Amino acid sequence: MEDVKLLASASVLRVLYDEKKDIYDILVEFIKQTISARSLSAFSSVECVRCLDEDFCFLLPEAIIKSCLRKRLVREEFLTYHKGIYSVTDNFISNPTFNSDFQKSRNEYDEIIERIYLFCSSEKLPNVRKEDVEDSLEKFLTRPDKKNILEQEIANFIVTFENEPGFKEKIDRIEEGLILYTGIRYSPDLSTLGSWRGDLIIFLDSEHLFNASGLNGTLYKTLFDDFNGLVNEVNRNKKGGKIELKYLEETEDEIESFFYAAEKIVERNGSFPPSKTAMINIVNGCKSKSDVLTKKAEFTTKLARLNISKELRIDYYSNPAFNVESTGVLAGLTAELTESNANDISSILKIFTKINVLRKGQNNVGIDRIGAIFLTESWLPQRIAFSNYVHDGNGAIPFATNIEFLTEKLWFKLNKGFGGMSRKPISFDPVIRAKMTISNQVSKCVSNIYWELSDKYDKGEVDKDILVQIHHEINRAPSRPEDVSINSIAMAHEFLNDSYIEKVISEKHQLEKLASDGQKAIAELELLKQKAIDEQELLKHKAKLDKRAPLKRIARRQYAELRILTYVIIPVALIWLLVSLHSSSDTAFSVLCGIASVVSLIISLSRPKKIDIFYWSLSKRVYKNALKKYFLRSGR
Repeated sequence: MEDVKLLASASVLRVLYDEKKDIYDILVEFIKQTISARSLSAFSSVECVRCLDEDFCFLLPEAIIKSCLRKRLVREEFLTYHKGIYSVTDNFISNPTFNSDFQKSRNEYDEIIERIYLFCSSEKLPNVRKEDVEDSLEKFLTRPDKKNILEQEIANFIVTFENEPGFKEKIDRIEEGLILYTGIRYSPDLSTLGSWRGDLIIFLDSEHLFNASGLNGTLYKTLFDDFNGLVNEVNRNKKGGKIELKYLEETEDEIESFFYAAEKIVERNGSFPPSKTAMINIVNGCKSKSDVLTKKAEFTTKLARLNISKELRIDYYSNPAFNVESTGVLAGLTAELTESNANDISSILKIFTKINVLRKGQNNVGIDRIGAIFLTESWLPQRIAFSNYVHDGNGAIPFATNIEFLTEKLWFKLNKGFGGMSRKPISFDPVIRAKMTISNQVSKCVSNIYWELSDKYDKGEVDKDILVQIHHEINRAPSRPEDVSINSIAMAHEFLNDSYIEKVISEKHQLEKLASDGQKAIAELELLKQKAIDEQELLKHKAKLDKRAPLKRIARRQYAELRILTYVIIPVALIWLLVSLHSSSDTAFSVLCGIASVVSLIISLSRPKKIDIFYWSLSKRVYKNALKKYFLRSGR
């Protein structure tokens, strides 16, 4: 067969479920298609398991395949069985519509992969390959514990197109098909569907305790309530096993530390990362330490009402065979998970030892027979739980898992199915998962930004303006699933930048430089304007002076002429007149006139300043009158 991906096969599984409902009947269709496509005439159950894996990426327990072969195909005489070999009879016929159903699902899958590929390319990821997209989408829907290079882009893509007609139905078909597939894979005996046989202790981590009490917000409370509703359904059946919800001593210590931190925040009026929704809901409204203690008591009461209690103390190390904390395991995991702290890995292994003791080392007995499991959304415990160092392999139930995995297994084990009256848990919704993925990543980044910013501020590397600006921005960040939408994705992308603080500082400096350059430019412009005005005024003044110059010259000439008349012409004329008119026969009167003229000449020559002032004022008056007449004529 052509290269087939698990997600396309899962979509077909979901389509067939609508037609048949019975899980064995659905698997028989896949087996028949494999027999037909490969033209098999005889094979063993082991070979059938391998062929299903190769043809449809379905890695299923051999026990289930044997049941399908014997209880369906042999009974219906499509096959015969002898000494471990199944032979095809002449009665064998395959489903004529299977190929068309499969091709339709494959086309939908190919379309989604192509669109994600184009979306990633538009997000400036030029080197992404379609193989990377296929691998990342499968991990996104099946293994959130694994490293996923395109997890953010796939989540963004799903949220971006969640309201597009027909899109969500295609994604839902794949998701629901995967729920059916993983349910089959982790259920060695499908005949027990609809019942819960054994007792199970589920240990909740601190975040799930906050979810249960509502401190982490509405959506996480709904996720827990959906899960707890299935737990209660199991416990209402008096004939089956029971499920208990508990928390470990280690988790109790985390809760104590969390509320203690809340007390100190209230007492000191301190701050904390806005991504910590539980802390916000605890601290809000608290004015003193006693208020925090009251909320802690309310939290404990809510857990008790939900029948969530602390683990019973027992000796977990009495049987060394169940201890998973060996030096070799710790060293191997530390080398494998280089980005993680050895102490954190050691603490998780201690929890896994407790789980293994309660399981008595039995990990391949089905979800309702394992005895205990640790429920957490943290990446590291889930990653270690699937590591080859502690995980028993295909079909084994890991020591730790997330609420989505366990909700799916409960849903499948109780044979709830799809398409009926039962409301699906919201953890089955790929859109919700995408929003949780985005908000979780933003929340981590916001927390890192908060602590890095605080450290830089304490060291004096950033000023108060930057501190206030970034605090304002991170308080608006979509760090809760409820806040994630197509409109907030761009904002989320900003916070996922590894150099967010440096980016903000750089932008601030650029703005300051632009502002400074703008002020300088304005000042220079004002200076140029003033210079132009001054030059214009100078030109106007010069023009006025040029127009006044002839009038000034006339006034100065009049002044000079008066002085010449007074100091030169009149004295000379008087002397000449005196000399020409004097004779021996002059009377005393004529002599007196002559003397007066001489005296007058002497006085005028000895006191010229007053005469000059008088002449200057006379010339000035003449100049002003002439200037006034000029302006009246020119109309100015």
